[in-house]
Amino acid sequence: MDGYGYGRTAAGAEVVDEMRTEEFPHMQGQVYLDHAGATIYSARQLAAHQKLLLSNLFGNPHSTAAPSGGAAAAALDAFRHQLAAFFHTTLETYDIIFTSGATGGLKLIGETFPFSDHSAFVYSADSHNSVVGLRSFAHAAGAAIIALPPAALDNLRSSTNTRLAPLSGDADAETLHLCAFPGECNFSGAKHDLSVVHAIQTSGLDEVASSVEEHTIAASRAPRKRGRWLVLLDAAKLAATNPVDLSMHTPDFMVLSFYKLFGYPTGTGALFVKKSAQRFLRKTYFGGGTLATSLASALLTKPRDDFDRRFSDGTASFLSLLACQAGLDQLQRLGMCAIQRHTAALTKHLATKLSALRHGNDQRLCDIYGDHHLGKHPGSVVALNVRRADGSVVGYTEVSALAALHNIHLRTGCFCNPGACQMHLNLSANDLLSHMELGHTCGDAMDVIDGRPTGAVRVSVGYMTTRADVDKFLDFIATYFVARAVAPAPVVPPPMPQKLYLAKITLFPIKSCAGLSVPEWPLAPRGLLYDREWAVVDPTSGKALRQKDAPVMTQIRPRIDLDSHVLVVQCGDLAPLRLPLTYVPPTSQTLTVCATACRGSAYDGAVAAWFSAAVGRPCTLVRVPVDGDEGFANEAPFLLLSRASVAAMNCRLPTPVSEDVFRANLIVDGCAPHDEDSWRRVDVGSEAFDVLGPCPRCSMVNIDPTTGAFSPAPLQTLAGYRRDKARIFFGQFLRQSAPGRRATMVRVGDVVVGNL
Repeated sequence: MDGYGYGRTAAGAEVVDEMRTEEFPHMQGQVYLDHAGATIYSARQLAAHQKLLLSNLFGNPHSTAAPSGGAAAAALDAFRHQLAAFFHTTLETYDIIFTSGATGGLKLIGETFPFSDHSAFVYSADSHNSVVGLRSFAHAAGAAIIALPPAALDNLRSSTNTRLAPLSGDADAETLHLCAFPGECNFSGAKHDLSVVHAIQTSGLDEVASSVEEHTIAASRAPRKRGRWLVLLDAAKLAATNPVDLSMHTPDFMVLSFYKLFGYPTGTGALFVKKSAQRFLRKTYFGGGTLATSLASALLTKPRDDFDRRFSDGTASFLSLLACQAGLDQLQRLGMCAIQRHTAALTKHLATKLSALRHGNDQRLCDIYGDHHLGKHPGSVVALNVRRADGSVVGYTEVSALAALHNIHLRTGCFCNPGACQMHLNLSANDLLSHMELGHTCGDAMDVIDGRPTGAVRVSVGYMTTRADVDKFLDFIATYFVARAVAPAPVVPPPMPQKLYLAKITLFPIKSCAGLSVPEWPLAPRGLLYDREWAVVDPTSGKALRQKDAPVMTQIRPRIDLDSHVLVVQCGDLAPLRLPLTYVPPTSQTLTVCATACRGSAYDGAVAAWFSAAVGRPCTLVRVPVDGDEGFANEAPFLLLSRASVAAMNCRLPTPVSEDVFRANLIVDGCAPHDEDSWRRVDVGSEAFDVLGPCPRCSMVNIDPTTGAFSPAPLQTLAGYRRDKARIFFGQFLRQSAPGRRATMVRVGDVVVGNL
């Protein structure tokens, strides 16, 4: 790929591949493609930050008389100079205020910009919510609010036209307007030509006056044409993979977040304020460090003369900001122009390959939003939706859920960019209002409404992204979503017995702990007697723990002696714990089982101590209360699975897995694979069961029930052929047709009849 990488080593290896191996070991086995959300930090950065902190003593930078405070203040000043140079400017042209991030900088502008009822606040409609949020300040002051279409913004060109009346030298007499736009849209990756900065500063929006009037969404009166236009550049996305030259394009304000640029630290950013624009900002609150003098006994305060100190309330996150020096060093070693070429090459490769994917009927697979990806310097984002062979939309939830099974990290939804989302998905305001009435929120699972997508899948690359990352995503998309013209040959499982019978009975007395397989077992109103009767609970959150939270739970092995009415629990070298079945603790506790709130009865400290030792974290044991109608099962009293279905799945795996990973209560044998999917009622011996529906699977099936080891293969395999949209089904939920009529048993060997 033209422009890809950062050259080759003396041994001929790609520098980017070597960098990934040496500096990003934490990305091993992961396909991280959410760099527009947050890029990834390098091991070199962390080591440099640690070395800096351990080699120096840094105190509060306001304590300038102390050597440690002076060292911190000097280091922050040095970083300001480094940051200014990184953006090709100096502190003689811009002051830099450290903030909590781009949003913090935008909020500070909103709080201090002197909007009036003669002002206009204009923002590009493809702006992030943090930019759009400035309209609250403008609206409160009666200013006109204009959501300018991106195309109208891009139509502005630098001009020497000076149609505006001469500006007054008195700042208080001037009408001030603010125009804000992103250098790169975080939804689509489309970039705006930064020459519009000068065009707006010199001529306002005269060249697109008709668009201004058409797209005014609120105004107490028409804004004055006479006045000064100030420009705010949201560089949060742009600056991460592109050079930004403030000597060539000089916005009045610029915001960014450092974690978008180099991953670590989070919670820090910067607001650039041009010297010529500082006099317009009106600050009313002055926190610690901003005042030269203040009297508690009188309304007397004197702000500091230095603009950056006057606008920096409280103590800066100075230790985190010191880490940013290593982050900038990381980018400067590679060079922003090289990073731009590298990410552009990956973006073009991704967009080209996605555009070429077709179903067997020649229908396109993907809708890609925007036509900018093949340009000279495209942004580092590809936003898309996937379509089935019949043209219907694959919800972004399905794509992200399947991607997560393969450790592919994506972002889905509208990415806090409602304008770009609406524009690219061709949704009307009425459509969005209808979605809101249905309860849809950005990024939730309500991803398709009336056959149309409510959001998108965003793939974004960073400076350390490799071609292998992008190709793995492309392979994933093709594998799971391209419908072939010819169906693959069916997988033939081993021959099955001729008689349908109950092959295995397993109950799980303690939720998410080891199962107890038995030759026969009584049925109770809640399912198998004592099945999911107990749960191990986090005492702080009240959450019932699962093997996904604590794989060691596979080693907690319960045994029930019905004759002596005792539950015996064993785990490793711990002394066995014996609990009478007849005892239900009197202490009530609220807990959540798979996000569902329920009540339980909590055991005392001795039992809690035993389970805490077994699990290796504080926890307690909770039992279903005496009057409980349901146990701690997720969705149904019984789970049934056929041995043939497990065998069919194992034919697709290089290493077969035990049927126990699926934690079924009843395993039947003697039918064809997935026959149980068509049953509506099941007779087991003399007992009748209603089929409630298929069991949706999660990553619990990836945990080996004997060792607790994790392997993604089972769920990945099921996702390839047992998927309905975002859900993967395997096994059927049951309940007794008439529970509690009499004491009954199920036995291994019972004849099973599946009724259609």
